[in-house]
Amino acid sequence: MARHHHAVIWSRLGGTPRKMGDLVLADADTFFTYTPDWLDSGLPGFCLLGDGAIWGSDTVAYPVSERIPVFPRLLALIPGNNPRNLQRRHYLDLLRARLGREPPPGIDTEWQLLTLGGHGGVGHVDVFADDLAAEDWYHAIEAEHAAAAPPGEARSELWRMLKREVLDENVSFDPQVVEEILGPTPSVGGMIPKLLVAIDPAAEQPRFYPPGTPGHTDVVLKVEPPEYPGLLDLEALCLDLHAEAGFATPAHHRFDADGLHFLAVERFDRDDNGPLPVESLFSVIATGDHDFRETGDILLDELGEVFTRLRDVATLAPDTEQQFYRRLLMALLTGNGDLHLDNVALLGGLDNCRLTPVYDPSPMRAWPRHNLVSAIPFDPEGYPDHGAFFADLGKHFGLDKQQTGQCIDDALAATADYPERVMAHERVPLTQRQQLVEIAKAERKLLEKHRP
Repeated sequence: MARHHHAVIWSRLGGTPRKMGDLVLADADTFFTYTPDWLDSGLPGFCLLGDGAIWGSDTVAYPVSERIPVFPRLLALIPGNNPRNLQRRHYLDLLRARLGREPPPGIDTEWQLLTLGGHGGVGHVDVFADDLAAEDWYHAIEAEHAAAAPPGEARSELWRMLKREVLDENVSFDPQVVEEILGPTPSVGGMIPKLLVAIDPAAEQPRFYPPGTPGHTDVVLKVEPPEYPGLLDLEALCLDLHAEAGFATPAHHRFDADGLHFLAVERFDRDDNGPLPVESLFSVIATGDHDFRETGDILLDELGEVFTRLRDVATLAPDTEQQFYRRLLMALLTGNGDLHLDNVALLGGLDNCRLTPVYDPSPMRAWPRHNLVSAIPFDPEGYPDHGAFFADLGKHFGLDKQQTGQCIDDALAATADYPERVMAHERVPLTQRQQLVEIAKAERKLLEKHRP
C-alpha cells in the first residue's frame, strides 16, 4: 500500500495563528477536513469555493494529477520548477544538506517543498508538516521581529545567493544563513526570480528583512535575470500606465545595486490585522471544475460565465466583469501577452470578493519567444482579425455596445503615448523596444478599426 502524506493548514487570518484543518495526500486524491474551532470562527476558508460555509465539517476530496497534485489553492505554495525560481533552488539546497544526497524527483520531494516553504506566502494559508512545526514557526517570527537588523555579513551572504542564482556568477553561499535572514522565502511563481521580503523604501542602499518586520514595508521583490534586460523598467512603466488609467495598482520601487536590478512591489495581501485571502482565478476555476487542468481548457469568451456562476455563491464587486475586460484591453495594447489565469486573482472571502490590484503587467511580447497575443486562448474564427474579436468580447462580460466602446476608448487614451514612453527606456535593448512599439501600434490600429 502506498504511503499517505500528512500535513496541516494554519492561518493568521484575524491576527492570531490558529489551525485551520488537516491535509492528506493519497494515491488518487487529496483530502482536507476543517477543525471545529475554525468552522466556529466564521473566518474564510483556505480557498474561496472551499469555504467552511460550503464544505462544513465533511472531509472533502480532490482528484490529483501530475499537473495538479494537491488542492489547486496550494499550488501557489509549491515553488515552481522554473529555471530561476529562487525558493525552489534554496529549499533544494536545504534538502540536499538534510538528506546528504540529491532529492529525487516526484511527489515526495514536492510535498517536502510544500511543507518546508508553504507558509508566509501570498494570502492567508500556511502549510506545515505538523502542528509543532507550525507553533515553532510562528514563535520564530515573533523572535525575528524583535531582533535587530541582520548584520552586514549575513546581508553579504544573501547578495552572494542572488549573484549566483540570478547572474550565474561562480560564487558560493550558505543557504542556512539566507534562511535566517529571510525566514522562509515563500514561493511566488513566474519566470522572473522573486522573493517575499520587507524593505525600507526610503533607504539609500537596499537591505532586505523578513516579511512582517516592524517599521518596514512588505514587498514582492523581483530580480531581473540577464536574459530579459530592461524588463523591470517596462513592468514599472506598465504599472504606472494602469495607475494613471484609474486601475488599483500597488506602489512599486525600482532600484539597482551592485549589478542587480530590482522591482519591489508592495504587497496587497496584508492589512493592519494580518494576511488577507488571495486566490488566483486559475485556482478558483480548478476547484469548481475538476476537469479543468490547464489554462488552455477554457477560452477568453467563457470567462464571463465563470464570474456569473461565481456570483451564485460569492458576493462579487458589481463592476468585476467590466474591470476584467478593461484589463484585457490594456494587456492587448501594451503587449502583455502573459496575462494568464495565475496573473489574475481575487481578494477577500465569500462575502467581499473582488479583483486584486493589477500585478505582473509585464509586456513580454517585446521578446520574440513570448510574442503571444493572449496567454488565455481564444477562437477568432468568424472574425476578420483578432482586433474584431476583442472589440466584440465585451458582450461576453455583460457589457452593451456603449459600455464596450467606452472601455475601448479609455484603454486607447491610457496608452496613447505608450510607444514614446517605451522608447525612452534606453536600458531596454533597442530591438525589444522597436518590437514592442510595433506590436502596440498594430494592436491599437486593429482596435480602433473595430470599435463598436
